Amino acid sequence: MVVPSCWSVLQAFLSVATGVLSCPQHRLLHQLTLAWLMGCGGKMCRASHTVVGRHRTSLARFLNKSRWDAPTLLTTLAIRLLHWLRPRPGEFLDFIIDDTRFAKRARKMPGVQKIWIHAEQRFARGHQVVAAAVRFRGLVLPWRFVLWLPADYCQSQTVPYRKTTAIAADLIGQFEPPAGLKVRVLFDAFYLCPAVTSACERRGFTWFSVAAKNRNLRTGERTRAIGEIGPGVLRHRGQQVRLRRARGWRWMRIAAVDGTLPRIGDVRVVYSKRPEDAWRNLLAIVTNATALAPREIVACYERRWAIEVLFKELKGTLGLGEYQVQTRQGIERHLHLCALAHLTLTHHGVRAVGAQAKHANTDVPLPKFQERLESLRHEVRAETAERVIGRIRHAKTRKRLRKLLLTK
Repeated sequence: MVVPSCWSVLQAFLSVATGVLSCPQHRLLHQLTLAWLMGCGGKMCRASHTVVGRHRTSLARFLNKSRWDAPTLLTTLAIRLLHWLRPRPGEFLDFIIDDTRFAKRARKMPGVQKIWIHAEQRFARGHQVVAAAVRFRGLVLPWRFVLWLPADYCQSQTVPYRKTTAIAADLIGQFEPPAGLKVRVLFDAFYLCPAVTSACERRGFTWFSVAAKNRNLRTGERTRAIGEIGPGVLRHRGQQVRLRRARGWRWMRIAAVDGTLPRIGDVRVVYSKRPEDAWRNLLAIVTNATALAPREIVACYERRWAIEVLFKELKGTLGLGEYQVQTRQGIERHLHLCALAHLTLTHHGVRAVGAQAKHANTDVPLPKFQERLESLRHEVRAETAERVIGRIRHAKTRKRLRKLLLTK
């Protein structure tokens, strides 16, 4: 299906880009965003068949060479959607940091290196991308994507080298939430380092992470590995509670201990394990919110799973890793364009919910991702058909054509 040059709902959502992009850029951004949502899968050749009057080379030029700031545009639209929800002072917002990896066969792409692909359990040449997302009232909004570049590539291109942990710390430092909201930063064990935790504390954010079992924890006068302390703490101090997990309710055995992590500071460690699981499945959640109850700490860290769901939606339907451009700028713009399409879909679903989305401390009751996507596509098809029907003079012909095009 050929997408319209300007869809009414998308026009209202992307109106913030009017002063940032030129008129041709604004029109092309509309068409590309709709092409992503209508099922091009991130492929330029498919998008060129969907977009009116555009060759794939012109679409690639828009990503590679055109002057526009994709990260700022995505961040501005996410903030705009957050303000539309009318956040109340004192509500909690989760800022989630993680990385994802793409296997790429191309040899001329910048920064391609041999990496471990977790999903496929194999080594491959590809890219690693550090991503940040916002979770508020159950909504997950993509925030920023940064392509990590290996040291040898940075040296050859005279670009300063940055570790992934330094990129994560920069993302935390650049994050500006709506006024009055309390921010919780969630990340996995790889990002539990002084650079990331110090960035959180400078901004006044609380952070939650999983700790590796071989990390040392000082409790009182003794220093032992976190994995060594866990079994005894769970046996003697553990409580069996029923917690809401990402996939339903589960009985868990949890216990907490306060201590000090070297180079990080005072923390509270919450051990959790299912009663029937082996001890090797013991999980240690670490946070600087030492006054928070163990049950609440486990519930807070569970929300980190939202970014894994976001990656699945972006990769499976919107083609997050299907870029075919050969510049660093084009790759990052492709990633942000996928995120922009996902944000547009969320905006469309939230507007359909209406005033219920503005209730404080209540998750927005959105349908499933595929249901929202099919609803949006049906609306785009209906609006496109109405534009065609409106050009026909004869009433009977319009009636027959409307019945033919709009009836499922």
